[in-house]
Amino acid sequence: MPRAPRIEFAGAIYHVMNRGDHLEPIFADDRDRERFIETLGEGCESAGWAVHSFVLMPNHYHLLLETLRPTLVKGMQWLNATYTQRYNARHRTRGHLFQGRYKALLVDGDSGGYLLTVSDYIHLNPVRAKRVRTAQELWADRWSSAGWLAGKRSKRPAWLRAERVFGELGLGRWDRKSQHLYAEYLGRRATETTATEPQWDQIRRGWCLGAETFREAMRARLAEFAQGPSRPDRWSGEAVEELEQHRATRLLGEALQVLGCGTGQQLRGAERFLVARFIRSRTKVSVGWLAQQLGVRTRGTMSNGLCLITQRLDQDKALARKWRQLGEL
Repeated sequence: MPRAPRIEFAGAIYHVMNRGDHLEPIFADDRDRERFIETLGEGCESAGWAVHSFVLMPNHYHLLLETLRPTLVKGMQWLNATYTQRYNARHRTRGHLFQGRYKALLVDGDSGGYLLTVSDYIHLNPVRAKRVRTAQELWADRWSSAGWLAGKRSKRPAWLRAERVFGELGLGRWDRKSQHLYAEYLGRRATETTATEPQWDQIRRGWCLGAETFREAMRARLAEFAQGPSRPDRWSGEAVEELEQHRATRLLGEALQVLGCGTGQQLRGAERFLVARFIRSRTKVSVGWLAQQLGVRTRGTMSNGLCLITQRLDQDKALARKWRQLGEL
């Protein structure tokens, strides 16, 4: 089964989410929630993590965490496995507690307010789920970091940090004034939030949230990782799709230059399928993406054209010459 690659480096920030197997609850009661937070604290200490926001929901959890060392994969394996063992031991059950792989969205922590956007998404999850309805209920929620950041709860865990979230709002250190201003801010957001805000969709479906310079840097890291022994042929997911489309766009530009065309839409006849075959030989982009870029109406037409172009190359010397030119790129 193909798996999405994990990009790891010191100082990386991720929005991590995992759900219960078959969407079943992962907490039977408050003691389970306490045990999860205890386990998370142990994991932060051993893996070198700082958590900026978190929330525990009935059948899933959200973390906004920073890896001070490149330990996301090992740390998450330990966290999920250890909590599952403790849950099963307490309830005398067996088997998986979590579904498949956890989701890990890379977050730009240096520009554009992306970190604050994800923190808000996490803290307002109970509001969107109608588990809490007022700011006071939000502060009272023991299973969210919102109350701690707003200064409504004492005994903050050492692994829970506020500097980055406060910094996104132009606030100072974690003092009473900053806590009060943050409480006012999040209280306003709690009354305004809806389940359909555009930025929520980017968090739910993307692999990387940030400015284009950040995304380009992450694509470069992914491409560098692909040169190693990690079997990129078994990768899948949004990150790989974007990387492949980025490479395919570059190859398309080079092919158009060789063929003397300005855009993919200007290609005609067999040339469109010739370029499509060239790109497919170098990347893993979808047939649908190729159809859209090269002005072919349907995926079916593109698929048929890709099948027929190989036969045409054996019969058409001019087309074969263009294929050789593309092969030199």
